[in-house]
Amino acid sequence: MDQLITLRTMPVSALMQKNFRVIKGSCTVAEALQIMKQSKESGLIVEPRNEDDCYGIVTEKDILEKVIDPGEDIHRDPWNTPVFQIMSKPIISVNPSLRVKYALRLMKRTNIRRLTIMENNKVVGLLNMTDVLHAVEELPVHDDHVAL
Repeated sequence: MDQLITLRTMPVSALMQKNFRVIKGSCTVAEALQIMKQSKESGLIVEPRNEDDCYGIVTEKDILEKVIDPGEDIHRDPWNTPVFQIMSKPIISVNPSLRVKYALRLMKRTNIRRLTIMENNKVVGLLNMTDVLHAVEELPVHDDHVAL
């Protein structure tokens, strides 16, 4: 239990993904899907268009809900739809020193699965719920508890 408390109180920088892909908003949805497949990522950061703009994110969920099956009378072609038309923006971001437990609470309250970690107005990492679950799985077994 102590290890779980330690995990919950550590900074998000300890669990964040430091290797992530950044794409331009002008990339097509099909190009974004190819990058996701090659990098085995379910979301990509979309860079700002200029210094007054903010970062965005495009996820598999965005593509499924806004391109593959957007609803009645809406038709989007993944080969001709730019990412900026379907991405989520602005992104929800946190400081690298934020504790994991507060990051999880923020994700729960805002109904998102990943947070961008920003420092000095630049994305330095990503944290998603899966990263936290993998960290829990790696905790050593203690007492009579079954390993995860």
